[in-house]
Amino acid sequence: MKSANRTQKLLRWWQRTFPCDRVLTQRIAKSVVNSTVALIFCLIPKVRKHLGAEPSMLPMISVIVHPGRRISGTIQGTIFCLTGLIFGLAYALFGRFIAQRCLGHNWKHLEESQQYALHYQRYESALAILAVFETFMLFFHGWMRSVSHHYFGIVFPLFLVVHFAFLDPLNDPRSTTAKAYTVPFYLGIAMSIFWNLVLFPEFGSTYLGNSTIDTLNMIHDTVDDSVNFFISVDMEEGQSLYSKPPCSLSKLLKMKSTIHNKVSTCSMVLNECIYEISYSYLSPTQLKPIINIFKSLAMYINGLANSCQLEFTLLARDNMREGDIMHINTDKEITYADFEQFDKVLCKLRPSIYNLHKILSESIYIAKVILSNAYDVKLSRVKCPEIFGDDGTTRYKSKKDLPTDFDIDQHRNSLYNALIDFDVQFREEMIGVDNDFLSPRDEMFLLSSFLMNFKESTKSVITILDLVKEIHAARKSRESKGWLRGKSIWFTCLNSFQTFMIWFKGSYSKINSVNENQTLKGGAYAPENQLMAFLATRRPSVEEHDLLSQQLESSKDLKDFATPAELPLPAVASSNSNPSNPIKAKNWRSKGLSYYFIIAIIKANRFCRRSKAHFRFGFQVAVALMLASFPMFVPKTRPWYIRFRGAWVGFVCILCMEPSVGGTFWAFFLRMLGVIIGSAWAYLSYAAGHHQTDPYLETVITAIGAVPGFYFFLGTPYVRAAIIGIISIYIVLLAAVLPSSVHDTILTSFAKRCFAVGYGGGVALIVQVIFFPSKARDELNKEIAFICGSISELELLYATGLEGESLKTSLTQERYDKMTYISQSAKAALSRADAYKGLARQEPRLKGEYTELEKVFTQIIFVLRQIVERMDNASLLRKQYGSAVIEELNSVAYPYRRQLVGSICCLMRAMQEAFLNKTPLPQFLPSARIAHRRLINMVRRALKNRYRGRLSALQSKSPSKLIHDDDSDEEQEIMINVKRRNREADSQGMLAPHEFALKERFLSWSASSAAMEEIIEYVEELCNLTKILVGINEFKYGFLSRPLYEDWAAEAATGFDNFIQGKRARKEGGLRSGEPAISEYSELSGSSVSDVVQDPVALHPEEPGVPLNLARIASHKAGHNGDDLPAPFRKRSFSIGSLGGQLGLWRSKTLGDTDSDLDVADDTSDEELPLALKRIVTGDRRNPP
Repeated sequence: MKSANRTQKLLRWWQRTFPCDRVLTQRIAKSVVNSTVALIFCLIPKVRKHLGAEPSMLPMISVIVHPGRRISGTIQGTIFCLTGLIFGLAYALFGRFIAQRCLGHNWKHLEESQQYALHYQRYESALAILAVFETFMLFFHGWMRSVSHHYFGIVFPLFLVVHFAFLDPLNDPRSTTAKAYTVPFYLGIAMSIFWNLVLFPEFGSTYLGNSTIDTLNMIHDTVDDSVNFFISVDMEEGQSLYSKPPCSLSKLLKMKSTIHNKVSTCSMVLNECIYEISYSYLSPTQLKPIINIFKSLAMYINGLANSCQLEFTLLARDNMREGDIMHINTDKEITYADFEQFDKVLCKLRPSIYNLHKILSESIYIAKVILSNAYDVKLSRVKCPEIFGDDGTTRYKSKKDLPTDFDIDQHRNSLYNALIDFDVQFREEMIGVDNDFLSPRDEMFLLSSFLMNFKESTKSVITILDLVKEIHAARKSRESKGWLRGKSIWFTCLNSFQTFMIWFKGSYSKINSVNENQTLKGGAYAPENQLMAFLATRRPSVEEHDLLSQQLESSKDLKDFATPAELPLPAVASSNSNPSNPIKAKNWRSKGLSYYFIIAIIKANRFCRRSKAHFRFGFQVAVALMLASFPMFVPKTRPWYIRFRGAWVGFVCILCMEPSVGGTFWAFFLRMLGVIIGSAWAYLSYAAGHHQTDPYLETVITAIGAVPGFYFFLGTPYVRAAIIGIISIYIVLLAAVLPSSVHDTILTSFAKRCFAVGYGGGVALIVQVIFFPSKARDELNKEIAFICGSISELELLYATGLEGESLKTSLTQERYDKMTYISQSAKAALSRADAYKGLARQEPRLKGEYTELEKVFTQIIFVLRQIVERMDNASLLRKQYGSAVIEELNSVAYPYRRQLVGSICCLMRAMQEAFLNKTPLPQFLPSARIAHRRLINMVRRALKNRYRGRLSALQSKSPSKLIHDDDSDEEQEIMINVKRRNREADSQGMLAPHEFALKERFLSWSASSAAMEEIIEYVEELCNLTKILVGINEFKYGFLSRPLYEDWAAEAATGFDNFIQGKRARKEGGLRSGEPAISEYSELSGSSVSDVVQDPVALHPEEPGVPLNLARIASHKAGHNGDDLPAPFRKRSFSIGSLGGQLGLWRSKTLGDTDSDLDVADDTSDEELPLALKRIVTGDRRNPP
């Protein structure tokens, strides 16, 4: 028994440490077979003589263009490699041709040693020509890698051909050089395509269908869990309408990042399909509209999850009422809401929400079944909704159970009618609610945030059903023609200019920019448990200038420069002026050479400023490679360099070069590790073959060693170590086996390979540190500053009408497109910041350990991601519905809105400059919280003043008559409004208060106000984290003050511990829970905040309700079975700020990170919540800005 248990534990440990699924196993098998066959071809003399002078290039190219990816990825890699090979060979032949002309007419007859002895000057000039060509090639290589890592697949083969061709003897004819660098390369590429098609072929169209179904499954689960959490989290198990209890908050919030990953994978696979020729019933591009809908649907689902987070904060409100009113406490705004009143309204709406949710869930399931049938996806991948129990819904287990025709129209109409009924019932129920609840307040904000996102999610599903209907009709039409005539060959490769640009610039979106590891792997597949690779992509050089400029409208172009400034003319003179004035016509003739020279200088200056990073990295690559390879261009040292396998030195050096110091450190370490392991295994293979006497055993041992190499290559982020390790196995072995001018033993080859990695990697590291070093820490600060500036720009675009102008549309399509572009750039910068955060750990530091700083940056990245997500959701809702405050009350609200926008932008710009310049924050920062509360109080006051005389008459009205939408002219919009026929109100153009509050535009503003409150909370927390890094100028602490991260972390952990247990230590003073920091009374009277303490308000203690297990709601692993928090959690909470010991809380990974390696299917414990989220949920602000 003990041995069996140990075996099971060992197997579980092995599966957890080295996960390997069926797809990865097949890819490893294909790659090993391909490389082994390439090695066998090199070992057969009859085949080897046809491979040219460099047969060892065959196994090398078989590893670079490996078949361990989908067909589309292999074709993409083939196109890139062929492009690099063609241009590289042409460039190398041209350089050698000019060098040979320097040697004279006898270059064919004299070897290099004879040229050195007889024609030293000519020989030196020829090598100098090669050095110049090599330098230009290296600079171009570094430039293209800096522009985009996507180009690595092109410039790396180009470097191989040029670098190795310049080491060949100068007396070799062009035909010999061309054969040496074409036959093995093209044969290796052909073999990769052959094995990819023959052995376990993976078509991108099939994987696209699987990815789409997986994404829909994740969307389905998140919608079900979000709605269940929102309407059932405070109910007992017997009272809930669902058969499953609500999931934990930690799992729900983690699903947001998982949906983002799934949607991104779908987009990446769809773009890969343009390289593929597929044979199927339907084209893969027919899924493009559905995948595009996923992007907006993911934003709405994020809004649902954020509403659940706000509701969780509100749940603890009744247990957190202790305190003294004589102290103003700036808690989270949602804690001022009345949960009992909110719960009463939610109880009325719960049946209608449940009914709509049930039909919505059934519709998503039907859509998944139809898509799986249309794209030949196994029905086992389609997950059935289990949240409703046995409700009589048909479940399909196999394709035999599928009906001949799906009545999609019935499901679509049923969902459509359910949405209308839900909207009508919502308004009927809200008519009987007190007027105070419908006024701008936190309860209405929370409810509107959930309902608006829920309705928009339903509308997105309706659109998906319409698209699914078209796909189903097309599939049926083609199936009716038979198997042979129904299927077609879909050729989507480069069929438009857009697809050509995708091929040229990269097949991935801005948010999912690839690094060089992904370029080497190829494809969008990655195992679920794979960790993030510490390699960062560089931000496009023009992004910051194009996105963060605050004077885009007034910026001058070169055309403006060409137009001379003129004095304003009187109206009469201007009207009488002749447009064909000879003076103006003479301007273009008077332009001389100096004008065009100035224009050229201006353009060159702009280009150099924008391309500064590309110039720097290109210069670094050129200097590093020339330092590593300069002996090959010196006549005296060239023979020695060739004997010591100098080509290996340059090969290692170019692979070790990274745009940052940390990346170069990390790449050098991985290269060294891979070379040592690969060379050692090559020696083992050679020794097992008894010094080439048994090539069969030698081949088998080599193949066995390639298996773990390809596993680390294809299944882990350690791509750099794996690829050079695999190449070292073949290169070191063939260097000792193949006859050549430099014949080495296996031990000598081993030593020279290690020397190459030490010399080449060391040179790359030294150059990266000395010549224009780019530190990952500095790049991290730049990325975070870029995100802060992007958020400020998003806020300015989001806020329209700040000058009081009347607007019919609160957010135009042009502004929304700009916001989408900036949001994508900010999300891409967040991904780069994650990568730079890991790279900074590998860099040497003189100012102490980086560990604590990494934890702070982890929390900052999490906070910034939450802000961007909420900005996306708020802007999308405003684009769909508009904003009643902007469109109808802007004449009185714009000063308050301007103050709010100015406060947020001022805070974000202050933090942007703090990160860029590493300067403390200023002493006085505006309070966006107070500005937002003043705006809400102003809107509440404006509504009361506008409808004060009609409140009494409203109570006697009956809500029975309903008429549909008057807010939108689009027939597809589903906007139902409750109207009451009041001729006097109609003549005045006014609505009753309930009608105004229930208008879609006002609900949208309420939902966006909830998002804005959360944004303000996160901005304040970001300000606190920034103080930890750069400090703040405070007079009471001697000008400069810098809080400690340990204190911040301990406060967050212990505060959340007390929060979920319903505890709060009595402070010396505090406001009562139901009163905001800036009350409406003080705002109306114009008094200051300090005036609140002059009027003490009597406390009204409420009856304690049923205690809720907040620990259980926060995490299913905490507080299980009604117990308190487990002891390990309490120990971690109270020791989180300590410097010594191992902390159980992972502060280097956050719940919001897209690179999280935890399984979503399992309940995540509370220790996975980031500390910043704990502080946000707890809502305690000791030091607000």
